[in-house]
Formats: sequence, C-alpha cells, structure tokens
Amino acid sequence: MDFRLIILSFMLWLSPAYSLTLEQLDQLNISVFQYPSEALTSINDIEQNLHANLNPNAIALRINAFKCEAYLQLGENAAALNLARLNQAKAKQLRLDEARPYFLNCMAQAYLNYGNYQQALPLIHSAIAMSRRLEQPQALINGLWIRSQLDAQVQHNDTAIEDLRLALDLYPQVSKQNEHWLLTPIAYLNIAMAKLMIKEGEPKQARLFLDKALTDPLSGGKIALNLSIDAAKIAQLNQQDELREEYIQAARGKLAELGSSFELANAYKQIAFIDFSSGKYSSAEQLLRLSINTFKKEANTNATIGALHILAQVNLAQDEERLGLEQMNEAIGIAKQKKLYTDLKLCYAVLAKYFASKQNYELAYDYQLKQFQAAENETLFIQRIWLSYLKSDLSRQKQLSYEQKNATAAVIPTSVLPASVLPALLILCSFAIFIFWSRKRSPKTAKVIDRPISIKPNATGVQKLEDMLNISKQAGYPLSLLVLDTSGMLSRELPAMIEQLKTKLREQDLTLLGAEEQLLIMLPHTSEVRANNVIQQLTGTIELWESESKVNIGLASMQQFDSLQSMIKRARVSQLRRKKPVSLN
Repeated sequence: MDFRLIILSFMLWLSPAYSLTLEQLDQLNISVFQYPSEALTSINDIEQNLHANLNPNAIALRINAFKCEAYLQLGENAAALNLARLNQAKAKQLRLDEARPYFLNCMAQAYLNYGNYQQALPLIHSAIAMSRRLEQPQALINGLWIRSQLDAQVQHNDTAIEDLRLALDLYPQVSKQNEHWLLTPIAYLNIAMAKLMIKEGEPKQARLFLDKALTDPLSGGKIALNLSIDAAKIAQLNQQDELREEYIQAARGKLAELGSSFELANAYKQIAFIDFSSGKYSSAEQLLRLSINTFKKEANTNATIGALHILAQVNLAQDEERLGLEQMNEAIGIAKQKKLYTDLKLCYAVLAKYFASKQNYELAYDYQLKQFQAAENETLFIQRIWLSYLKSDLSRQKQLSYEQKNATAAVIPTSVLPASVLPALLILCSFAIFIFWSRKRSPKTAKVIDRPISIKPNATGVQKLEDMLNISKQAGYPLSLLVLDTSGMLSRELPAMIEQLKTKLREQDLTLLGAEEQLLIMLPHTSEVRANNVIQQLTGTIELWESESKVNIGLASMQQFDSLQSMIKRARVSQLRRKKPVSLN
C-alpha cells in the first residue's frame, strides 16, 4: 500500500510539471517570431528538463522545430539547416512522421535564404505534399507561406496570391489539430497579401489585409517592426508621405527590441530603402554602410548583395557615378558567382534606367538585354528544377503503380468469366472447401507444401538481402543493387545521411552499411533503367554530405545465377568504370 502511495504522489508531482512545459511551448510559438534571441535562451533552459516529461521524444522534436525557426530569424542558416536535417531523420526513425514536414520547411527556408532554389523547391513540394497526407494544417500553412515568398520574389504574383489565400483559409482548422507544433503568424500572411494586392492594383483589398495585420493582438516585438516597415512601403507606393513617416517612426522605435546584430542590420537595410525612395539619401547611406559591415562580417552574401544594390542606387542618385558603379559591379559579381538571377535582373534594370537617363542609350540597351537574359535564365532555371523533380516523382509513382498492378494480376485472373460458368465454379469451390475441411479433421499428417522463401523478421541485414535476392529469383522479378563508397564521409554523420536517403526510397527497399565502408541499397522490382533514375534522385542528397569528391554509385542488376557477393562485385566494377576518365577520342 505504501508503494502505491509513493507512485501516486510521484505522478501528481509530475503532471503539473508536464502541463507547465506544454504551456511554455505554446508561448514559444509566439516568442520565437517576436523575440527570437530570448526564445532561444528559453529553449536551452527547457531542453535541460526534458527528462521530466512523459513523452520526451515528441517534445524534443517540437523544441527543435522552434530552435530551427529561431536560427532562421537570427540569420544562422547553416545551423538551421544542420538541425533540421538531423531532426527530420530522427522523426522518421521514431516514426513521428507528423514532425517531418516542419523540418523540411525549415530546410527549404534556409536554402531560400542562401538563394539556392535548386535545393529549396523540391523540399517545399515534399513538405506541402506530406502535410496534406498527414493532415498537418500548421505545416501546410508554413509551406504555402514559404512558397508564396519565393513566387513573389520571382514576380509570380498570381501563384503567390493563391498560396496565401489557401493558407488563410486553413488558419481556422489549426485549432482542430491534436498536436500543436510551429505556426507562421497570421499577421505575416495578411501583410504579404496586402503588398501583393497593391502590385495587382487592388488598393481597397490591400487596405483590408493591412488593417487585419496591424490590429493583430500577437503583433509585438520583431513582428510589429516588420509590419511597420511593410506598411511604410505600401504607403510609399500609394504616395501617402505622412502615413509613411508615421510607420517608419514606429519601426525605428522597435529597433531597440531586436536581440542580434543580423536582425538589426536587416532592419537597417529595409528602412534605408524607404529613406532612399523618399529622397533621404544621407540617412539611407549611413544605414546601408552599417548593414553591409555586419553582413560581410557574418559572410552573408545574399544580404550583402541586396544592401550593395540599394547603396549603389543611392550613390548614383547623388551623381557619384564611379562609386555607384563600383558597388553595383560588386553586387553583380557576387550574384553571377552564386547564380542569383533575380538579383542580377534587378541590378541590370537599375543600370539600364540610369544610363538611359544620362542619354547613353547604347549602354542602356546593352544592360536592358542583360536584364532580359537574366529574367529568362531565372524562369528557365526554376522550370528545370520543377520539371526534373516532377519527372523523378512521376517515375517513382509509375513504378509503384506497376508493382501494384503486378501484385493484383497475380491474385485476380485477367479474363472475365462468363456468367454461365459461375454456378459450376461455385460448386467446385464448395467441393474444394469440403475436402480441405475433411483433411484438416483427419489425424494423418499431410506433406509439407513448398512455399516461396520469405524474409524472416529477425534476420540480419545480410540475410535480408539474400532472402530478397532469392525471392526475386523465384518470382522472376527484376532486382537491382546499388553500392556507395562511404570512406570519404564522417562516421558520425552516416546514420543521419542514411535516414535522409530512406526518405527518397520505398518501404520495400533495403539498406545495409557493410563492413568495408560501403552502403548497400537493394531495390526489388527495379530494372537497370529505373535504378539509374533512383541514382539520380539519391545523388543530390549524397552531395550534401560528400562535397569534397564526386558522388559515384555502383549498379548491378540481378542475373539468374547471381549471389549477393557476385552482385556486390559487379556493382563495384561498375563504380570503378564510372571513375575511369573518358578518352577525348
């Protein structure tokens, strides 16, 4: 009886601590956007007490989702990327799939901050699709918000508006979600919609969304600062000078609440753009120089390009042509190196307009052609990314559909039986059932019927591969084996990389880390052509972990007399053949 009292007392003590932690987590969802530096400190304090919770794995993932967003808010994209990558793999390992789209969104946002659309777009697509499948409206709203930002950057206003409309329509469903994770503030969605409405020539609609954003009760701290800056931009477009100055003063009053140098530099850059647009060149130049110093110190090339682009315009407007062109060429050089076609397009447009105002129409025409070329490269670049991803996704879906059809064909006859045969078929089935029942009742032992080999649940990794090979031989299905040399990777990073690779594989695909520093991936029901498609899908993921050398994956397709060792040898020969340089002749 005493033991039961002790257990009951322990549970009563633990329950309030658990509910208090959940309350803190709900507050973090707000503070991570309002005061990210303070939120990061609170997150570190909560992490030290995770062992006192009833479900530490789920809470740890949610804590890391908040931490990932805090890193993004503070401009620490590399830290956000690493944290999201590891926790996405951990969520899959723990079978907490509902957490995965939040980390995919975090990775996508970090890549967008780097200007790396090639990595960001597929992650956004995967996060949105997974959020819909798992019924996670919070993650879906976050994914739509990120995609709308990208569409707005590349002037795809129609698709950006549709994404924002859908996200706003989904907001009421958030309260019905069982587990609350991370959610983008609705004020950001409303202010983004207001800016798009202004660009589309809908001032009344823009005003409605702007009022909703500014009157949001949760718009404090950094959220209030960003809302004031965006409201000042809208007032500038509407030529409302007094209203613009009112919003800018409100934004300046919030600068003291920022907790990091990057946040302050980013705010300076945005305020400087408004000052430049309103003719306050001295104030704009002072703020931009402070921003550029911070961005260069933190090696943030994307933010540096934006600040240089504005500073060059300030100097050109003050007839300091040499200095302005020097700064613009510096921005263009970085944008070319990073293949940031959007920034290139904006820089060339400024130079074309400037030289046209100086009546140097030859140079203006040249820069206008470069502007059009950059815009075309931007569109083609994004289209190629989407098409390559959609093609690979469609190929995987066709493969799964093909396997399902084969499985169905093995069970159901292809030809439709005529109606006249059905009575006889029913009689035969009844007779067969009677014989089976009578044999089961008889004490005589029947002979064991040979069955196809199945994969044993407790089999080792090598045994599973051999069983799958034998099954494919008996059934006559195609099978392929991929071999990847992992000697150039850090051993502590291998488990996370393998978990990330599994997100691109099917459930029936088998993976095994061999003893000779090689990763084996067995693909049942996969021909050599389709295995090459899988290699192309996996290469992009492996390159994130093995950046020092070219990714080389060996391939072997099953032959009737193959063993596992013979397939591994042929795959390694294929790997060596791909490494061999091709003759110029």
